[in-house]
Amino acid sequence: MRRLVGVLAVAVAIAAVPSFMSAQAAKTMNTRSTVSAVSPESLSVKSGADTLTFMIDKDTTVTAKGATHKSLALKADGKSTVLTDFVKTGDTVTIDYHDMGSMKHASRINVTTAAAPK
Repeated sequence: MRRLVGVLAVAVAIAAVPSFMSAQAAKTMNTRSTVSAVSPESLSVKSGADTLTFMIDKDTTVTAKGATHKSLALKADGKSTVLTDFVKTGDTVTIDYHDMGSMKHASRINVTTAAAPK
């Protein structure tokens, strides 16, 4: 019986290796840049001469000054939150992201410096 349990444990460990390796392939990267465009579904930033565009979805978390109070107020009013409530063009942001095929998916956006009011 012990031998069977040991063999099963080894088999499970060997079966888990390919899924562990594919999880490593989705490496998380980050960038710190200024927002050049923002919509509810995407965020673009200037990175040197290049513009990087990130896909936003329900799994993307956003951290910004006052975001907790604003999201609670919107929820109390029966409204849902969208990215444009918290991130504006000109904000400086730090973005954690990973490649999803030809797109970049933002997993976390942190507004480090808000744009000056116009």
